[in-house]
Amino acid sequence: MISTKNKRHLVITESGEVFFRYAETILTQYDLLTQELSEYRELKKGTLHIGSVPVMSQYGLMTKMSQFMADYPQINIRLEELEGVDLLEKLQSKQLDLGILRNVQTQLLNKSQFHFIDIDQDELKVVLPANHRLAKQDQISIEDLRDIDVVVLSPGSGIYERIGKLYQQAGFTPNIRFTTTHIETLMGIIENSQRVTFLFQKSAEPFMSDKFVTRSFSTPIYNKLQLVYPQGTLTQAGRRFINYITHASQPIHKS
Repeated sequence: MISTKNKRHLVITESGEVFFRYAETILTQYDLLTQELSEYRELKKGTLHIGSVPVMSQYGLMTKMSQFMADYPQINIRLEELEGVDLLEKLQSKQLDLGILRNVQTQLLNKSQFHFIDIDQDELKVVLPANHRLAKQDQISIEDLRDIDVVVLSPGSGIYERIGKLYQQAGFTPNIRFTTTHIETLMGIIENSQRVTFLFQKSAEPFMSDKFVTRSFSTPIYNKLQLVYPQGTLTQAGRRFINYITHASQPIHKS
C-alpha cells in the first residue's frame, strides 16, 4: 500500500494558501462559465420534440408555445399530436423530449423512469343530445346508463379505459356501439339520438351547441393533464419550455 503521509513535512506557506484559494475560485468560475455557455448554445439552436394528445388548443397551451417560439426563434419545435397508446410507446422508447397527456394514461408509465408535472385539471362529463331523456337530470349515475347505447373515443384515449372500469365496478358491460378517434365524429353520431358519449369538459367545449348538454357523474370524476419526460434527458431548452407551460401568467423570458 502506498503511504500518503507527508514524509518531508512540507508546509504550505501563507502566500501559497492565498494562491490555492484563488485557484479554487477560478476553477469553479471556469466550470460555471463553460456550463452556462453550453446552456446558452442549447438555447440558440436545436429542436424540441414534443408529443401530445390532441388537447393543445383546448387547454390554452398553443398560446404558451407560441410565446416560447417568439422568445427563442432559433429553437424549432416538432409537435406530434398522437393517440395515448402511440404517445406512451414513443415516450418509453425515448423518441420524445416531452409528452403532454392525461394521468389516466401516464399511470401506465414506470414512475421511477419519468418525471410528472401537473399542468391542468378537467372533469369527465356525460355528453348527450339536448332532447335525451336523461338530459333533465342534473347528474347521471352509471346505473342510469345501463340500457343506453354508448359511443366513445377509441381504446388508448384514456376515456375508453376509464368508462370500462366504471361499468365493470357497477357490475355490467357498457353497450358500446361505436368508437372513433375524433370528437366531432362522436358528436355527429349522438346528435338526434338516445346515445351518449363521454368527454372531458374542456375537450368538449369547442364542439358544444344548443343541440347538446353535458352532465356530471353522480360522483364527479376529475383527471389531470400532465407534462412528462424521461429522467436524466431534459435539455436546457426543455427546462425553459416547461417553465412556459407551467407558469401561465409569468413565462420566463430570455435575458
